Amino acid sequence: MMKRVFSGALAACLCAGPALAGAFNQDEGKGQIIFSQMFSSAGQGYDAAGKLTAASRFQKFETTALVEYGVADWLTAIVKPAFVNWRTSGTPDASYTGLGTTEAGVQAQVFKQGAAVFAVQGILRIPGAPDSSNLALQGATRVEQDVRALAGHGFQIAGWSSFVDTQIGYRFRHGPPSEWRGDFTIGTRPAADWMLLLQSFNTISRSSSSAVFPSNSSSKLQASVVHDFTRTISGQIGGFETVAGKNALRERGLIAAVWLKF
Repeated sequence: MMKRVFSGALAACLCAGPALAGAFNQDEGKGQIIFSQMFSSAGQGYDAAGKLTAASRFQKFETTALVEYGVADWLTAIVKPAFVNWRTSGTPDASYTGLGTTEAGVQAQVFKQGAAVFAVQGILRIPGAPDSSNLALQGATRVEQDVRALAGHGFQIAGWSSFVDTQIGYRFRHGPPSEWRGDFTIGTRPAADWMLLLQSFNTISRSSSSAVFPSNSSSKLQASVVHDFTRTISGQIGGFETVAGKNALRERGLIAAVWLKF
């Protein structure tokens, strides 16, 4: 039973992750690159009833480079390659180091009025390793498609420049059940060169009768701070935790990133 719970939880964990571009598109001819380093681990998981239970130890190091470029004011191109080290210990015991999932696609702005924007996004997710026999890659060896709608709005909180970003999407998976995704961000600037971010990343899969890939859900909270060193270079540091779920690992971790605007 523990192996079944871990198998489904690992498949969900490997394919979970923050959204790509926010609802606000890049200006034409402008863009940014965000280099991120993430570490997370888990020794517990949420079972089918949403209760915490022991699970095989899981560790993940992941380095990504998110590139966004404004092809036009209304169209942003997106690519996000990844290099990963995934390791499980206990039952099962497996590891993988190499190219992770590469995500590529476009985001089209369909509405903008004042500080409010609405956009749609389409992303193709290409696995770095198709070896389905490696248990550390279970659920992450097939091409997937992600579509979503994004809405953003800028406003003031006690004089602080702030924004909200809401994303609702659907990921077409082949093997594990496809899933609905909801990502929510609120950001505020207490000073011109500091930004505070609070984010929630959520997944709910379709029903599944598979013993290997059961239906799952998870809710992850992430808090971070971003400091602008110059007009083109920023640094980010934060932490995250899976706070609820079903057939999902209880992931805890840290993230650090460098943002470069061009």
